[in-house]
Amino acid sequence: MIHSQVLQEIPKKVEIAFDRWLKGDVNGKKSGRPRFKGKNQYKTFTYTQFKKYHFANNKITLSKIGDVKVILHRQIPDSASGSDVGASGFDIKTVSVTKKADGYYVSLSLDDKTVPTIKPDFDANNIVGIDVGLIDFYVASDGVRVKAPKFLRKAERRLKSAQRKVSRRKKGSNRRKKAIIKLAKQHKKVADTRKDFHFKTAKSLLNKYEVVAVEKLNIKGLAKSKLAKSVNDAGWGQFISILSNKAENAGLKVVAVNPNGTSQECSSCGNKVIKLLSQRIHTCPNCKVSLCRDLNASLNIKNRGTHDLKAQLMSS
Repeated sequence: MIHSQVLQEIPKKVEIAFDRWLKGDVNGKKSGRPRFKGKNQYKTFTYTQFKKYHFANNKITLSKIGDVKVILHRQIPDSASGSDVGASGFDIKTVSVTKKADGYYVSLSLDDKTVPTIKPDFDANNIVGIDVGLIDFYVASDGVRVKAPKFLRKAERRLKSAQRKVSRRKKGSNRRKKAIIKLAKQHKKVADTRKDFHFKTAKSLLNKYEVVAVEKLNIKGLAKSKLAKSVNDAGWGQFISILSNKAENAGLKVVAVNPNGTSQECSSCGNKVIKLLSQRIHTCPNCKVSLCRDLNASLNIKNRGTHDLKAQLMSS
Protein backbone atom coordinates (compact mmCIF):
# COMPACT_ATOMS: atom_id res chain seq x y z
CA MET A 1 0.00 0.00 0.00
CA ILE A 2 1.16 3.54 -0.81
CA HIS A 3 -0.06 6.63 1.02
CA SER A 4 -2.50 8.76 -1.03
CA GLN A 5 -0.45 11.97 -0.58
CA VAL A 6 2.63 10.29 -2.02
CA LEU A 7 0.65 9.22 -5.09
CA GLN A 8 -0.88 12.72 -5.48
CA GLU A 9 2.62 14.24 -5.66
CA ILE A 10 3.50 12.24 -8.78
CA PRO A 11 0.98 13.84 -11.19
CA LYS A 12 1.91 17.25 -9.70
CA LYS A 13 5.56 16.69 -10.64
CA VAL A 14 4.54 15.53 -14.13
CA GLU A 15 2.38 18.66 -14.58
CA ILE A 16 5.23 20.94 -13.47
CA ALA A 17 7.64 19.21 -15.87
CA PHE A 18 5.29 19.67 -18.83
CA ASP A 19 4.55 23.30 -17.88
CA ARG A 20 8.28 24.08 -17.79
CA TRP A 21 8.68 22.45 -21.18
CA LEU A 22 5.71 24.19 -22.84
CA LYS A 23 5.45 27.52 -20.97
CA GLY A 24 8.77 27.93 -19.15
CA ASP A 25 9.41 29.05 -15.59
CA VAL A 26 8.72 32.49 -14.04
CA ASN A 27 11.56 33.92 -16.15
CA GLY A 28 10.23 32.32 -19.34
CA LYS A 29 13.11 29.83 -19.47
CA LYS A 30 11.99 26.47 -20.87
CA SER A 31 13.25 23.04 -19.84
CA GLY A 32 13.77 19.99 -22.03
CA ARG A 33 11.04 17.58 -23.05
CA PRO A 34 9.99 15.36 -20.09
CA ARG A 35 11.12 11.76 -20.34
CA PHE A 36 9.40 8.68 -18.98
CA LYS A 37 10.88 7.39 -15.73
CA GLY A 38 10.82 3.69 -15.02
CA LYS A 39 10.41 2.29 -11.51
CA ASN A 40 14.19 2.10 -11.04
CA GLN A 41 14.62 5.79 -11.90
CA TYR A 42 11.98 7.16 -9.52
CA LYS A 43 14.06 7.52 -6.33
CA THR A 44 12.22 10.13 -4.23
CA PHE A 45 8.76 10.20 -2.69
CA THR A 46 7.27 12.97 -0.55
CA TYR A 47 4.73 13.26 2.26
CA THR A 48 3.15 16.71 1.95
CA GLN A 49 1.76 16.63 5.50
CA PHE A 50 3.47 15.42 8.63
CA LYS A 51 2.65 15.41 12.33
CA LYS A 52 5.40 16.54 14.71
CA TYR A 53 4.98 13.69 17.16
CA HIS A 54 5.80 11.20 14.37
CA PHE A 55 9.45 12.24 14.71
CA ALA A 56 10.95 11.50 18.14
CA ASN A 57 13.87 9.68 19.78
CA ASN A 58 15.80 9.30 16.50
CA LYS A 59 12.84 7.49 14.93
CA ILE A 60 10.51 8.68 12.22
CA THR A 61 7.07 7.21 11.57
CA LEU A 62 6.26 7.02 7.86
CA SER A 63 2.67 6.25 6.96
CA LYS A 64 2.19 2.77 5.38
CA ILE A 65 5.85 1.99 6.19
CA GLY A 66 6.16 2.22 9.98
CA ASP A 67 8.89 3.33 12.39
CA VAL A 68 12.35 3.84 10.86
CA LYS A 69 15.56 4.60 12.75
CA VAL A 70 17.44 7.66 11.48
CA ILE A 71 20.93 9.08 11.96
CA LEU A 72 20.58 12.84 12.40
CA HIS A 73 22.78 15.09 10.30
CA ARG A 74 21.91 17.95 12.64
CA GLN A 75 19.72 18.23 15.72
CA ILE A 76 16.06 19.12 15.16
CA PRO A 77 14.82 22.00 17.40
CA ASP A 78 12.68 20.86 20.33
CA SER A 79 9.56 22.55 18.98
CA ALA A 80 9.77 20.47 15.80
CA SER A 81 10.27 17.11 17.46
CA GLY A 82 7.03 16.99 19.36
CA SER A 83 8.02 18.87 22.53
CA ASP A 84 5.70 21.38 24.10
CA VAL A 85 8.50 23.94 24.06
CA GLY A 86 7.83 26.76 21.61
CA ALA A 87 4.35 25.87 20.40
CA SER A 88 4.55 28.67 17.85
CA GLY A 89 8.00 27.55 16.68
CA PHE A 90 9.01 24.97 14.10
CA ASP A 91 6.57 22.89 12.12
CA ILE A 92 7.59 19.97 9.91
CA LYS A 93 5.88 20.77 6.60
CA THR A 94 7.06 18.00 4.25
CA VAL A 95 9.13 14.82 4.45
CA SER A 96 11.00 13.49 1.40
CA VAL A 97 12.63 10.06 1.28
CA THR A 98 15.38 9.62 -1.32
CA LYS A 99 17.21 6.44 -2.29
CA LYS A 100 20.91 7.02 -2.96
CA ALA A 101 23.79 4.68 -3.69
CA ASP A 102 24.74 4.23 -0.03
CA GLY A 103 21.27 4.13 1.52
CA TYR A 104 18.08 6.10 2.12
CA TYR A 105 18.02 9.79 3.09
CA VAL A 106 15.14 11.66 4.74
CA SER A 107 14.86 15.41 4.16
CA LEU A 108 12.64 17.42 6.50
CA SER A 109 11.26 20.78 5.39
CA LEU A 110 10.82 22.99 8.47
CA ASP A 111 8.81 26.18 8.83
CA ASP A 112 9.33 28.66 11.67
CA LYS A 113 7.38 31.91 11.55
CA THR A 114 9.36 33.27 14.52
CA VAL A 115 12.64 33.40 12.59
CA PRO A 116 13.24 37.02 11.50
CA THR A 117 14.26 37.90 7.96
CA ILE A 118 18.00 38.61 7.80
CA LYS A 119 18.50 42.12 6.47
CA PRO A 120 21.65 42.81 4.46
CA ASP A 121 24.23 44.42 6.73
CA PHE A 122 27.61 44.59 5.05
CA ASP A 123 30.52 46.93 4.45
CA ALA A 124 30.44 47.76 0.73
CA ASN A 125 34.18 48.55 0.82
CA ASN A 126 35.11 45.12 2.15
CA ILE A 127 34.92 43.48 -1.27
CA VAL A 128 36.92 40.87 -3.18
CA GLY A 129 36.73 39.76 -6.80
CA ILE A 130 37.34 36.13 -7.77
CA ASP A 131 38.16 34.73 -11.19
CA VAL A 132 37.27 31.02 -11.40
CA GLY A 133 39.33 28.78 -13.63
CA LEU A 134 40.47 25.25 -14.42
CA ILE A 135 44.13 25.48 -13.34
CA ASP A 136 43.34 27.41 -10.16
CA PHE A 137 39.83 26.96 -8.80
CA TYR A 138 39.86 30.70 -8.22
CA VAL A 139 42.29 33.59 -8.11
CA ALA A 140 41.21 36.43 -5.82
CA SER A 141 41.91 40.13 -6.27
CA ASP A 142 43.97 40.05 -3.04
CA GLY A 143 46.39 37.60 -4.70
CA VAL A 144 45.11 34.44 -2.97
CA ARG A 145 45.05 31.35 -5.18
CA VAL A 146 43.08 28.17 -4.50
CA LYS A 147 44.27 25.24 -6.57
CA ALA A 148 41.64 23.29 -8.51
CA PRO A 149 41.19 19.99 -6.62
CA LYS A 150 40.12 17.99 -9.72
CA PHE A 151 38.27 15.31 -7.74
CA LEU A 152 36.89 13.59 -10.85
CA ARG A 153 40.28 13.44 -12.58
CA LYS A 154 41.90 11.89 -9.50
CA ALA A 155 39.14 9.27 -9.22
CA GLU A 156 39.08 8.38 -12.94
CA ARG A 157 41.10 5.17 -12.57
CA ARG A 158 38.77 3.78 -9.88
CA LEU A 159 35.68 4.89 -11.84
CA LYS A 160 36.92 3.26 -15.06
CA SER A 161 37.62 0.01 -13.22
CA ALA A 162 34.14 0.04 -11.66
CA GLN A 163 32.56 0.88 -15.04
CA ARG A 164 34.35 -2.03 -16.74
CA LYS A 165 32.96 -4.43 -14.13
CA VAL A 166 29.44 -3.19 -14.90
CA SER A 167 29.99 -3.63 -18.65
CA ARG A 168 31.24 -7.20 -18.23
CA ARG A 169 28.32 -8.38 -16.13
CA LYS A 170 25.27 -9.94 -17.74
CA LYS A 171 22.31 -7.56 -17.98
CA GLY A 172 19.64 -8.30 -15.39
CA SER A 173 21.97 -10.40 -13.20
CA ASN A 174 22.51 -9.84 -9.49
CA ARG A 175 26.26 -9.43 -10.08
CA ARG A 176 25.56 -6.55 -12.47
CA LYS A 177 23.26 -4.90 -9.91
CA LYS A 178 26.00 -5.13 -7.27
CA ALA A 179 28.54 -3.68 -9.71
CA ILE A 180 26.19 -0.78 -10.52
CA ILE A 181 25.80 -0.01 -6.80
CA LYS A 182 29.60 0.04 -6.35
CA LEU A 183 29.98 2.38 -9.34
CA ALA A 184 27.26 4.69 -8.01
CA LYS A 185 28.98 4.84 -4.61
CA GLN A 186 32.22 5.89 -6.29
CA HIS A 187 30.44 8.70 -8.16
CA LYS A 188 28.63 9.80 -4.99
CA LYS A 189 31.93 9.97 -3.10
CA VAL A 190 33.35 12.30 -5.77
CA ALA A 191 30.24 14.50 -5.69
CA ASP A 192 30.16 14.65 -1.87
CA THR A 193 33.87 15.52 -1.66
CA ARG A 194 33.42 18.29 -4.24
CA LYS A 195 30.41 19.71 -2.38
CA ASP A 196 32.31 19.67 0.92
CA PHE A 197 35.17 21.57 -0.75
CA HIS A 198 32.69 24.16 -2.10
CA PHE A 199 31.15 24.74 1.33
CA LYS A 200 34.53 25.16 3.03
CA THR A 201 35.83 27.45 0.27
CA ALA A 202 32.70 29.63 0.43
CA LYS A 203 32.97 29.85 4.23
CA SER A 204 36.62 30.92 4.09
CA LEU A 205 35.76 33.72 1.63
CA LEU A 206 32.80 35.03 3.65
CA ASN A 207 34.79 34.92 6.89
CA LYS A 208 37.25 37.36 5.33
CA TYR A 209 35.09 39.53 3.06
CA GLU A 210 31.53 40.85 3.26
CA VAL A 211 31.02 41.27 -0.50
CA VAL A 212 32.22 38.81 -3.16
CA ALA A 213 32.16 39.74 -6.84
CA VAL A 214 31.91 36.87 -9.34
CA GLU A 215 31.44 36.56 -13.10
CA LYS A 216 27.99 35.80 -14.48
CA LEU A 217 29.18 32.83 -16.53
CA ASN A 218 27.24 30.76 -19.07
CA ILE A 219 28.18 27.51 -17.34
CA LYS A 220 25.73 25.38 -19.37
CA GLY A 221 27.33 26.63 -22.57
CA LEU A 222 30.85 25.92 -21.26
CA ALA A 223 29.75 22.43 -20.21
CA LYS A 224 29.00 21.66 -23.89
CA SER A 225 32.47 22.69 -25.09
CA LYS A 226 35.72 20.69 -25.31
CA LEU A 227 36.35 21.61 -21.68
CA ALA A 228 33.13 19.93 -20.52
CA LYS A 229 34.74 17.35 -18.22
CA SER A 230 36.97 19.93 -16.51
CA VAL A 231 34.10 22.43 -16.15
CA ASN A 232 31.83 19.80 -14.61
CA ASP A 233 34.66 18.63 -12.36
CA ALA A 234 35.16 22.18 -11.04
CA GLY A 235 31.43 22.61 -10.35
CA TRP A 236 31.40 26.41 -10.59
CA GLY A 237 27.60 26.58 -10.68
CA GLN A 238 27.22 24.65 -7.43
CA PHE A 239 29.95 26.71 -5.77
CA ILE A 240 28.40 30.08 -6.72
CA SER A 241 24.97 28.83 -5.58
CA ILE A 242 26.40 27.76 -2.19
CA LEU A 243 28.34 31.02 -1.88
CA SER A 244 25.21 33.09 -2.65
CA ASN A 245 23.03 31.16 -0.18
CA LYS A 246 25.57 31.37 2.64
CA ALA A 247 26.06 35.09 2.00
CA GLU A 248 22.31 35.76 2.05
CA ASN A 249 21.87 33.81 5.30
CA ALA A 250 24.67 35.85 6.89
CA GLY A 251 23.39 39.21 5.63
CA LEU A 252 26.33 39.51 3.23
CA LYS A 253 26.37 40.00 -0.56
CA VAL A 254 27.44 38.25 -3.77
CA VAL A 255 27.54 40.46 -6.86
CA ALA A 256 27.48 38.86 -10.34
CA VAL A 257 29.15 41.03 -12.99
CA ASN A 258 29.39 41.01 -16.77
CA PRO A 259 32.28 38.64 -17.69
CA ASN A 260 32.97 40.14 -21.13
CA GLY A 261 36.56 41.32 -21.49
CA THR A 262 37.71 40.80 -17.89
CA SER A 263 40.85 39.00 -19.14
CA GLN A 264 41.56 41.45 -21.97
CA GLU A 265 41.01 44.72 -20.13
CA CYS A 266 43.90 46.22 -18.13
CA SER A 267 42.93 46.53 -14.47
CA SER A 268 45.30 49.49 -14.05
CA CYS A 269 44.41 51.82 -16.93
CA GLY A 270 41.43 50.18 -18.68
CA ASN A 271 43.31 49.71 -21.96
CA LYS A 272 42.22 46.67 -24.01
CA VAL A 273 45.08 44.17 -24.47
CA ILE A 274 44.17 41.32 -26.81
CA LYS A 275 45.87 38.03 -25.89
CA LEU A 276 45.48 34.33 -26.60
CA LEU A 277 44.27 31.90 -23.95
CA SER A 278 47.78 30.40 -23.84
CA GLN A 279 49.23 33.75 -22.72
CA ARG A 280 49.18 33.63 -18.92
CA ILE A 281 50.82 37.02 -18.27
CA HIS A 282 49.05 40.34 -18.82
CA THR A 283 51.43 43.04 -20.04
CA CYS A 284 49.95 46.44 -20.86
CA PRO A 285 51.83 48.51 -23.47
CA ASN A 286 50.03 51.64 -22.26
CA CYS A 287 50.79 51.74 -18.50
CA LYS A 288 53.57 49.09 -18.55
CA VAL A 289 51.91 47.02 -15.78
CA SER A 290 52.72 43.30 -15.87
CA LEU A 291 50.91 40.70 -13.77
CA CYS A 292 49.23 37.28 -13.91
CA ARG A 293 46.35 37.12 -16.38
CA ASP A 294 43.97 35.64 -13.78
CA LEU A 295 44.90 38.20 -11.14
CA ASN A 296 44.26 40.97 -13.67
CA ALA A 297 40.82 39.46 -14.39
CA SER A 298 39.96 39.22 -10.68
CA LEU A 299 40.88 42.90 -10.19
CA ASN A 300 38.57 43.82 -13.08
CA ILE A 301 35.80 41.70 -11.53
CA LYS A 302 36.30 43.51 -8.20
CA ASN A 303 36.16 46.92 -9.93
CA ARG A 304 32.97 46.00 -11.80
CA GLY A 305 31.45 44.55 -8.64
CA THR A 306 32.20 47.76 -6.73
CA HIS A 307 30.60 49.84 -9.49
CA ASP A 308 27.48 47.62 -9.72
CA LEU A 309 27.08 47.49 -5.94
CA LYS A 310 27.21 51.30 -5.62
CA ALA A 311 24.58 51.58 -8.37
CA GLN A 312 22.33 49.09 -6.52
CA LEU A 313 22.73 50.92 -3.21
CA MET A 314 21.95 54.29 -4.81
CA SER A 315 18.84 52.96 -6.56
CA SER A 316 17.52 51.42 -3.35
